[in-house]
Amino acid sequence: MTNLQALAVFIAVAEEHSFSAAAKKLSLTQPTVSFHIDSIERKFGCPLFVRTRRGAELTVYGRTLYENTRNVQDLLERTERKIRDLCLGVSGQVTIGAGTIPGEYILPPLLAQFLRQHPGVSVNLISADSQSIYKMWQDGKLPICVIGFLPRELPTAQRLWTDEIIPVAAKQMEISTAPWAPEDFRRFPLIVRHASSASMSTVQQAFERFGISLAECNIVLQVTGNEALKAAVQAGGGIGFISRQAVAKELAEGSLIEIPVTGLKIRRSFFALNSKENEMPATRILWEALLAAKAPLLPDVD
Repeated sequence: MTNLQALAVFIAVAEEHSFSAAAKKLSLTQPTVSFHIDSIERKFGCPLFVRTRRGAELTVYGRTLYENTRNVQDLLERTERKIRDLCLGVSGQVTIGAGTIPGEYILPPLLAQFLRQHPGVSVNLISADSQSIYKMWQDGKLPICVIGFLPRELPTAQRLWTDEIIPVAAKQMEISTAPWAPEDFRRFPLIVRHASSASMSTVQQAFERFGISLAECNIVLQVTGNEALKAAVQAGGGIGFISRQAVAKELAEGSLIEIPVTGLKIRRSFFALNSKENEMPATRILWEALLAAKAPLLPDVD
């Protein structure tokens, strides 16, 4: 065995608390396992395990070695899977669900790059409001989803990106571009997403920090998607709150203007969830590609 293989033996004994159980797990004989543990102990000059009635327990030296090498073993296993997948040519279809902002503006270019790298894989992207996508994931209909809120029962969900929701208006509305106060929005017609949208929830929470309820405002239109909201705002129907990602082109062209607001920054994160029950290679490599692409689109705020 190489040193890397001996390390795998050490980790197996540490996690199984048994030389014989580790031998069975690795399809080795118990003397072979003992030999490699002895070789590591000779190398470091200290005992790594102590035998007790509960089995093989790590010493303080063994605990230090385990804590500092477990991540290395994980990395080696992931690398081995990636190389094996490349050699075999991973194929299959993966379904991923996403809230409307990641589903319409962030994921498509990332998925296009992923598909170029894995030509044997196809992806079915489903986009809807975050609550609906999360419910589909909970029901086992989606192996992977990206949503605009962190579920309370899943605090370890992977945070991928940060986005900003901004107030915008059509140029023809002749809105003042001098800094607004949050209460100024009470005086204008508003166009917003439906309540099930994570974007709408984020906007509501931001205004509540200023003691303002959107129910007190003049909401003239509620829509399901970002494109509908954007079209209504461009037609001069009112002021809309929408992701900066969704209106980047319109802001650059000047057909929409951003309204600056003193003290109001509406930012939220997108989180990825993965069903551990689905271990298909194509699903796994897509999940790993998502994690590799995670980076805040905007700085975090307190």
